[in-house]
Amino acid sequence: MLRVTVLERGRIARGDTDDDSVIGSGSPYYRVLPPRLYDRLERSEVAQEDREGKGRIIDWRRRYGIVGQWVGVVQIPGFQLEILPKTDSADLALDKAGSYVDDTRRNLMTMLVRGGLGAVRSRGVADLSLKRGSIHDLLVDAFLERALFELERGLDRHYASEEANLLVMRGKLVIARQVTRNAAHRHRFYCRHDVLTEATPISMRLKQACRVLAERPLAERVLTKARDVLAMLDDVPDVAFRRGEPELVFTRQNDRFEDVYQFACMVLEGQAADARAGAVETFTLLFDMDQVFERFVAAFVQAEVIRHIDGAVARPQGKADRRPLFHDREAARDVLHLKPDLLVSGGGKTLVIDTKWKRLSAQGKKATRPSNPDLYQLYAYLRRYDCQRAILLYPSVAGFERRDLEAFSGNQGEKAGTVGVRSINVSLPLWTREGRADLAEELKVIVREGLGLAQLDTEKRSA
Repeated sequence: MLRVTVLERGRIARGDTDDDSVIGSGSPYYRVLPPRLYDRLERSEVAQEDREGKGRIIDWRRRYGIVGQWVGVVQIPGFQLEILPKTDSADLALDKAGSYVDDTRRNLMTMLVRGGLGAVRSRGVADLSLKRGSIHDLLVDAFLERALFELERGLDRHYASEEANLLVMRGKLVIARQVTRNAAHRHRFYCRHDVLTEATPISMRLKQACRVLAERPLAERVLTKARDVLAMLDDVPDVAFRRGEPELVFTRQNDRFEDVYQFACMVLEGQAADARAGAVETFTLLFDMDQVFERFVAAFVQAEVIRHIDGAVARPQGKADRRPLFHDREAARDVLHLKPDLLVSGGGKTLVIDTKWKRLSAQGKKATRPSNPDLYQLYAYLRRYDCQRAILLYPSVAGFERRDLEAFSGNQGEKAGTVGVRSINVSLPLWTREGRADLAEELKVIVREGLGLAQLDTEKRSA
């Protein structure tokens, strides 16, 4: 199978010849494909958009396509397109040894596993990041590792209601069925009772996903893990996957399966509607970089930063403190609850961090500032959470300039607070201990500054 890697926001151009030698020409930001593969990819993507009604993965033009803000893998018969995030273009320009793609893949793998599949179990993240293979193969490996880990702790179970004609009384007697079924069989009891079963939506979805993965051309060590998961789920009934099923509500008893369940859903939803077991598959496994960046920063701050700040607490998505913007008097309920990406409290102060996977570049008069909707959003956070500081956090790019925007309150001349525009370097080797330590130091400075602790440190040193 032919494989090509392109960067997020990069271009895929239609070549002039069907010679496979043109594949891989250009740079990771501009790839040329033979017309037969280009046309096949375009037809497949347009057909899938029509079926599912989803937004475009690739914006198709006359002779080229522009990749959107997605990362992951798109596969059609005979061809696999890997999409990686674009970080600092200066790193790409300076890359002479071709290591930019490998390092970007490792960083993306670390961000995905830390912010999703590895949020609970971080052991082995570095090893997974260093393994060879496409991002699809590495993620499947991480998914199966995590699924095995959770299943070894115990399968998901719940109580289900069951009716049966029994020789002993169990549960509640169903009078109507007892009269019609057992009028001549006084020794039997038609009962409705609860039984503990492994046939839960979580277990069935995991089994469905592993059956799909077991048919893919993966490394033997990965396929062995898929078969191990299927063996552990052997007593779970085989049920056909159906699209559009209601979203599952997790509880404290089963939330340890949430990450693997969501990934299993992505595997199944990404299947082409006409895919057949054993056939050459068409599928997608894609992530929105906005969500990847948000989840990674939240998980990283919780794991590597907060423990170094006494009394500080971090709440991703404003958990347990989601404040409404409005109250509907007629309906007698609050509406439009705010969910900041990361809410940090400590030292009697509150800091809101909102992550944005965007590129703020240039300098001086041409320097780009945050968009109006982003600033409206941060203003609402400042007022509703009564905090003096909020942070818009971006990935670092060449020419980025930090700045502080003071927000006005309703009273003339008074300030409602400050929105700080900051960035972090996600081009660091995040799969290494040194890279994570450097990133933790960057975030620690930002958090301490936002909570007013940096100023307090300065005053102490001056005294």
